[in-house]
Amino acid sequence: MDPCSFIGIPYKFKGRDRNGIDCLGLVWLYLREKGIFIPDDDGLPMLAEAQSDYQNRVLKALDKVARRVAAPQADDIVVMWLPGGYTHMGVMADNQNMLHVLLDRPSALVPVRRYRNRILAIFRPQRRRGSLFEFMLSVWPHKELHK
Repeated sequence: MDPCSFIGIPYKFKGRDRNGIDCLGLVWLYLREKGIFIPDDDGLPMLAEAQSDYQNRVLKALDKVARRVAAPQADDIVVMWLPGGYTHMGVMADNQNMLHVLLDRPSALVPVRRYRNRILAIFRPQRRRGSLFEFMLSVWPHKELHK
């Protein structure tokens, strides 16, 4: 999959497709298309773009599905803070460049070093492919289902 195909998607609060996307939506969609599944929210309502408790919420949620690492590589999730109380995230396209989307501009591929002083954590998602049900169907002898 070419990371460049994710460039230029417009920002949309709570967006989860190529018609409009927020930063978590971009990370979620990019990883999903690579067969890596993470939740697309933390289970609590998102009523505004900036929430004072969101930073801790997102870090706790990612701790459940990924492990923290010191240096980024492809497919890692980068969580950072932005001025104005925003918690922001992007996904690494390679070891140096991150895909992300901001309120006032479409998704872009940028050097992660541009945000090095704002990084809160880097997460490496577990490489789970689909749900347990999907896994069971993939290993179950399909002919047995029709007997």
